[in-house]
Amino acid sequence: MTELRYALLLITYVRARAAQARRAGRSELGASALEWAIISAIVVGLAVIITAVIRNVVQDKANEIEQAP
Repeated sequence: MTELRYALLLITYVRARAAQARRAGRSELGASALEWAIISAIVVGLAVIITAVIRNVVQDKANEIEQAP
């Protein structure tokens, strides 16, 4: 199957699920803005922590190289 066919299949599935949710009386189709803000804050926090850890490892290795005889 080509990528286009997968994309069309996914779009069809999402539309069917949205229609099913509307019929069931639920108007919510996704996460609220608050949920997205919380998720985004967690992802950004993790990115900052991972960046700090990588930076410290690289800095330590650089210092080891500079101190080598």
